[in-house]
Amino acid sequence: MARNFCITVSGTSNIDVWKEIRRELGPTDVDNPDMLTLFNEDLQEYTDWTSTHPGIPFDKWLIWRIRIGTVRYGNLPKNKIRDGKVGHCWAPCPYSTQSSDLRTRHLLGLSDSDPLPPKVDHTIGDTTYFMGTAFQGRWGYECTYIGCVHYILNGKKYFFT
Repeated sequence: MARNFCITVSGTSNIDVWKEIRRELGPTDVDNPDMLTLFNEDLQEYTDWTSTHPGIPFDKWLIWRIRIGTVRYGNLPKNKIRDGKVGHCWAPCPYSTQSSDLRTRHLLGLSDSDPLPPKVDHTIGDTTYFMGTAFQGRWGYECTYIGCVHYILNGKKYFFT
């Protein structure tokens, strides 16, 4: 499904505006009576923010709130990308339980009949370790987890180009 970056809002009341935006950005079942609680929460956050920062239309604020993840319109949240993650979160190590079996087979060049290697969770406490960009004579991706099965068995970090 393609992501819509241009949302045209035609509603005049806050509930109409809310429904139009939520239908586009989710949750989409806005006519469900249970969704009224979410509307009230969004409206209360908007009211709280605009009490000290007036002049922001509800539709602009709500789109910001949903897409950026903060009620502070115009202010980016703290860097959530690095909170609890090391490396690139879209690049799990093939020896990690965070990697699908299909991804593991692809990265390791295994056929459907080849046995999968043992996998371990690449998480310590609240931090999950993924592969990070690294240079080893050429640029590629290196596992950042010190307890990786590949590292323990081979004495060197898994590296993929």
